[in-house]
Amino acid sequence: MEHRKEVWTVGICTLLLALILRAGLIPAGDHSALSFMMYLQTGRWVRYPEAAAPQVTPTQPQTHPLEGEKPGGISLTEGDLNVVEVNNLTDYDLQEAALLTAPLAWNLTEGGPKVLILHTHTTESYTRQPGEIYEEDSDYRTFNAAYNMISIGKELAQILEQGGISVLHDQTYHDYPSFSGSYADARQTVESYLEAYPSIQVVIDLHRDALDFEKDPQLTTMATVEGQKSAQLMLVAGTDTNASHPNWKENLAVCMKLTAVLEQMHPGITRPIQLRPQRFNLDLTAGSLLVEVGANGNTHQEALVAVRVLGEALVAMSEGVNL
Repeated sequence: MEHRKEVWTVGICTLLLALILRAGLIPAGDHSALSFMMYLQTGRWVRYPEAAAPQVTPTQPQTHPLEGEKPGGISLTEGDLNVVEVNNLTDYDLQEAALLTAPLAWNLTEGGPKVLILHTHTTESYTRQPGEIYEEDSDYRTFNAAYNMISIGKELAQILEQGGISVLHDQTYHDYPSFSGSYADARQTVESYLEAYPSIQVVIDLHRDALDFEKDPQLTTMATVEGQKSAQLMLVAGTDTNASHPNWKENLAVCMKLTAVLEQMHPGITRPIQLRPQRFNLDLTAGSLLVEVGANGNTHQEALVAVRVLGEALVAMSEGVNL
């Protein structure tokens, strides 16, 4: 009976707080109320980032200017299709030029949290190097947050925040205790954030790719970024082949634009986009991205170099993409 009373109390508190927020009775800059509502709904406290630093520290990579960049966004043309390849694993015929050149009305630098970073397979890690001391719970997986996908998400969040984008970084282990339930668990997480933070426009699920763990050598993706060894980035897009996904063309268009921008910045940094029948929770927003940051044959440092480039490109696109 006492437990039932507690459940009713939490439910009533959550409803009242949601009504107060929607009525605008709490100032827009007071993020403590939003974080508290998220806690009531999910049991997780959300770290709301401090305002971005006015200057990027010298040790962080600078965003590279893009040809055709405008104050209100950047521009892409059909010519950029030359650097965008889609590995279409579906039966759909794609109008790739139309998808690439369609305007993208993003404004990621104003009005509350705009980007949510999460990890469906949080424990994924890379090839361990000398001096990297941590325990692998299974092949290329660890609960050590300094070396699994949480560390990659932290690096991306830092780059975005320095570019003036407000970020939420969820660090839930969705692949524990059940790996098979990872996507279902991650879906609940994303839905909770979208309800608590309706300002979110972009949801980024960071992974690392892999092949058969028992085969050597392991999958390694390689690029060079300003003289540094880097992993490559691969964007994965879903469709409505197996389940409802009304946003799949918008998602694919974002993937194509982002790939073009990445290739303008650092040629060779991307692998072909994978268009798959599955939806991978990408149906939840029109700006959902699943990004494979390297593979298990890459080093952690190579993955960090790659995800910094991803951050640079997203900052460049933060005010949209024009025709």
